[in-house]
Amino acid sequence: MTAYQQQIDRLRELGPRTSGNDAHRALIEDVAADLKELAYNVHRDTHTFDRWDATSDQVGLQIGQQQIPLSSAWPYSGKTGPEGVTGELVLVHGLRKNWRAAAGKIAVIEVQNLDVPARLLLDSWEGDLPFETVANPVIGSELAGTDLTKAREAGVLGVVAVWHGIADAAAHGQYLPFTRDYQDVPAVWVPESARRDVLTAAENSATATLTLNAQKTPASMDTLWAVSPGTGPHANESVLVVTHSDGGNAVEENGHLGLVALARDAAATGHDRTIVFVYAAGHLRIPAVTKHGQATTAWLEAHRDLWSPDAGGLTAVAGLGIEHLGARHFATDPTTGEYAADGTLEPELLYATTTELAGLVRETWHGATEIAAPVKPGALVHLGEGEPLYEAEIPAVALVTGPLYLLAELDDDLVDINALTRQIDSFRRLQTHLAGTADPTSFGTVSMPGKPKRLASTTRALAFIATHR
Repeated sequence: MTAYQQQIDRLRELGPRTSGNDAHRALIEDVAADLKELAYNVHRDTHTFDRWDATSDQVGLQIGQQQIPLSSAWPYSGKTGPEGVTGELVLVHGLRKNWRAAAGKIAVIEVQNLDVPARLLLDSWEGDLPFETVANPVIGSELAGTDLTKAREAGVLGVVAVWHGIADAAAHGQYLPFTRDYQDVPAVWVPESARRDVLTAAENSATATLTLNAQKTPASMDTLWAVSPGTGPHANESVLVVTHSDGGNAVEENGHLGLVALARDAAATGHDRTIVFVYAAGHLRIPAVTKHGQATTAWLEAHRDLWSPDAGGLTAVAGLGIEHLGARHFATDPTTGEYAADGTLEPELLYATTTELAGLVRETWHGATEIAAPVKPGALVHLGEGEPLYEAEIPAVALVTGPLYLLAELDDDLVDINALTRQIDSFRRLQTHLAGTADPTSFGTVSMPGKPKRLASTTRALAFIATHR
């Protein structure tokens, strides 16, 4: 058994590592120990917050005498106590929902798992994208008018969200949406197999009891960071290597395998530039660490002296974002409904934020495909923890492959060790080049999209959602 396989087995042993739970903190300590063994001085930024949690036996939906199967609880939505809330079901439609129609009642909404053209979310450097569409439930859960604060303001008792366009097995355990602050309205997800029963009940104004006996408890989690000083004339320049620690399965998030491997290389071999390794906590609880961006945003804000030319310390000239290594592709058997690996790998989503780095990736990357196809961030979004580097205009390469199961809490054989190894080795080659003696101008300059391009992209995205919901 390889060391990488042992570490993946450790993730499966720990189980879901939602922000601040025991498994999450245990993994953080594992990585801290690995870095200390390599003689790094491990620094910590501690984040405290109110953690929300509900076990499967604390969640339920009953309509009349019928118990409705559930896919998952809606994280940080709200809580009901053990008795639940009882009220009339009301169907609420559209992106801009009339929550007032469900005041004093339980709202039922449909959420489509949209198969979105990749060009609405991504741009390209050479005209081609590595895949044509993106069908991750993250998109529907974020963009389907699912801001529950408006439901709370309207006096809604609870919300039942019904999946459409995703198989039950794939919907099971999805920890979505994961970017919202506490909403204070209890909500649950219903699989598509129960869709007709729930919609019919809402159309007939049936009475239901929604139970979400969640708990809120004080919690904390640490972002780790460590510095490998440069030994050459460019030692005042930094390369940032980032990943996050939260995750619900062995793909989301296994980026620490790459981070520790790169830290081991840096400890063993001198390098011209200073390398800063950041293991960010809070990706699944972004509002607990920052008001915008991703978990790495909080670290950037707290440590400008390690990357910003305006802070009088180090100046970051490049970055690497390591997430979702070795992801197997899962598919649903149309006959049996079984959701399982189909023997292929998930298409890589590999960002390069400058044309020069895109060229470097094509020369050095050996991952899940023989020829790397780095993408350019779209005007709307840069997915993953590479986004803060992009917003800070630090040239970077970031892997953030997005399988359907990415945000699902499941224990399955999700990781292809050979692909993971090739991807980590590719990041090692990139780090060697970026932290070496190359002229920093050869890394290129990040060009951010202007307001007209952002507006045009937003308009196209909203038009697509409006016509396909």
